[in-house]
Amino acid sequence: MAVNLGLLGFTLFWSLFETSKGNENFTEKSVNHKHYNFSIGNQVETYKSSPLGDSENNDVKSLTLKIFADKQYDYDQNTYLAEGNVKALINGGILRSDLLNYDKSTGILYAEGNIRFSKGGQYFRAKEFKFNLFKKEGIVSDVYGILDLKNVLNDLKIDTNPNTIGNQNRTNTKEINTYHDGIEFAFGNIKLPDNKITRSNKSKGSINNWRFKSNSINIEESGWKSNRIIFTNDPFDPHQISFEGIDVIAEEAEDGNLLITSSKTNLILENRTKIFLGKRIFGGKKKKKNKFEFIYDGKDRDGLVLSRRSETTNINNNIKLDFQPQFLINRAIKGRTNSYQNSQNKNINFSDLFGLNIKLKAINNYGSFDSISELNTFNSSRVLKGLRHSTTFKKYFRMPILEDSSFNIFTTYRSRAWNGTIGETEIKSAFGGFIEKAKYFKKGEVNNNLNIRIGTAKYEAEKFENADIISLWRSSIFTSLDSQYHLWRSKPTNLYQKRVNLLSPVLLDSELVFKTNISSAYFNYINSSEQGFLKLSLGPEIRLGRLEKNFFDYTKLSVMPAVKIKFGNSPFKFDKVIDLKSLNISLIQQVYGPLIFDVASSLNIDNSSENYGKYYDTKLGILWQKRSYECGIYYHPNNSAGGLYFRINGFKFANSAKPVF
Repeated sequence: MAVNLGLLGFTLFWSLFETSKGNENFTEKSVNHKHYNFSIGNQVETYKSSPLGDSENNDVKSLTLKIFADKQYDYDQNTYLAEGNVKALINGGILRSDLLNYDKSTGILYAEGNIRFSKGGQYFRAKEFKFNLFKKEGIVSDVYGILDLKNVLNDLKIDTNPNTIGNQNRTNTKEINTYHDGIEFAFGNIKLPDNKITRSNKSKGSINNWRFKSNSINIEESGWKSNRIIFTNDPFDPHQISFEGIDVIAEEAEDGNLLITSSKTNLILENRTKIFLGKRIFGGKKKKKNKFEFIYDGKDRDGLVLSRRSETTNINNNIKLDFQPQFLINRAIKGRTNSYQNSQNKNINFSDLFGLNIKLKAINNYGSFDSISELNTFNSSRVLKGLRHSTTFKKYFRMPILEDSSFNIFTTYRSRAWNGTIGETEIKSAFGGFIEKAKYFKKGEVNNNLNIRIGTAKYEAEKFENADIISLWRSSIFTSLDSQYHLWRSKPTNLYQKRVNLLSPVLLDSELVFKTNISSAYFNYINSSEQGFLKLSLGPEIRLGRLEKNFFDYTKLSVMPAVKIKFGNSPFKFDKVIDLKSLNISLIQQVYGPLIFDVASSLNIDNSSENYGKYYDTKLGILWQKRSYECGIYYHPNNSAGGLYFRINGFKFANSAKPVF
């Protein structure tokens, strides 16, 4: 991952001295000698014929250099030497060194002392560079650099137009290193939350900016090799996380792309803890998703599951099909199953050890279609009990009053639902449609989110009084308005200073926000039952501290009491209006250093309810929060669900980011 992103930039070194017509391949076996033009001056540009000589091959390629130095020597047009504050403008890039030497007889180009190269968003430093232009081999020593992967392909293009030489600069001129992207790994059966500190999740599956270092890189005709390369996504020192590649080889793949192989890859945390990731192959053709992963599902699959992600099948460019076969590890170890609560038979056979997830997604001008099927057994006697399925079709359109809205058709089979202190219930089947309108708007200083849903559907689900299954049509209208207003916010006096925060990827400021939620609904059932409610919830959310100190320097507390006014009753358990008075509390508290507790729960405070004093929708989390990475574990006790996650934060480097680390 990190190796794949970072090593691509090393082709830059070869690109300085080898160019080809219309492509950036750094191996060109048909060329033995090159023709180079030098324009040599001492702060005053003067043109001079090439001291490197003419090519012995008619296939002439050219590389234009403009060189400035304190001292310059040309020995019988065989050896060219520049000393002192050497500045070489090389096809859009700037190379600086203490000494630059080229020997025509041997074809060796040599640079030494405080070597620096910049082109576009790329920047490199080295102690020594030696390259044989005839044999196409060389070495770069003590290399440090910064890579901007978003622009690296354009930056690596050799522009032979001398008018553009030296005009490119690094893309981010601000002195702020901003939280920009990231990579996330997760394990469990819950949807993990966004970063609770930054209140966002910018994990895009890739990191664009890297710093790297290597003691030595050997360049060969077929590619290049290095015994050890280290990358870090952290713009500050000491860096908190890095990747170490051992015995790294880069070469041209059959498809013309760069193929990078690392025999060993290690993840290093805080320059102390090393986690072995094994052999990694990067680049070349797009890899198939034939990867194994572990998931945990104690409800339907009795615990730990080994899942194999297959390659997505594309049909007619607008249909995607994913298969995910599974092996149920815990069920195999126990030799029994507890996933079928209404079944007295806990015994299993071989077909109960396997499951399958199927996802189908189609998009065209008419709308989008999604289908998800989860099967936790291949036992023919249990297939219907082990299947969960849902499909949705959505089309956006414009209508009077509601304006831009979406029309949705859905079906579901054995859908899990949670309803406050009632807990988990199941919708055996349902199908129907609804029109939905979602809108964000700002009124003065108040931020608002409005949601309206109108529809009808037929549900087959549990009765409220008992576990009997009933089937009824239900028509409904639902509205919700969430608003928030900033009562107070600390002055961002240090927001744009070069502050290095060890525990957060962003700079934090204290604030006090007043939040409200107003929601209402009306349900009408075909058996003449009806139900409706009006809910009002309001309260403060306060955030104090900057996560700059080790003890209790960050607290986020939200307290939201809620009241519901209802009429009528639902015959179903899943939509019964309950918990008429409740208190929603969430707390995020730094304890020591990167250790943070995250707790959220709702409490029934209706003393006329039989569930008075009962907690529900409880979420417990323990986080390890750092600037360049974070990890955590979450557990939902009400439905025995949980998950682990690990995130690596990516930054858009400013010019303040130093290559040496």
